[in-house]
Amino acid sequence: MKLKIINRIISGLIILTNIYFIPLSFNIIKSTGGPFGYGLLLLPFILPANLLLITAGLTFKQKYQNNILLLRINAVGLMWNLFWLWMFLITLK
Repeated sequence: MKLKIINRIISGLIILTNIYFIPLSFNIIKSTGGPFGYGLLLLPFILPANLLLITAGLTFKQKYQNNILLLRINAVGLMWNLFWLWMFLITLK
């Protein structure tokens, strides 16, 4: 029971952090990286954050709710997302 709740909380936080990353990646791709294309250098850091939506979505299915591997992947992914969210919000002011 506890594993299911922890999985859902971590997955929900991953989904919330992607509210920032998905529009950012679309804007970078749409503007082709801005002048000189330097914005494209950010995409290798943003795309793994977007891919974590797959594992976050799987934890809401009944079959994968008590999966410890998904918990570990999502926990590491949440740390990744929070680190880069913090870095982008601090440096893009």
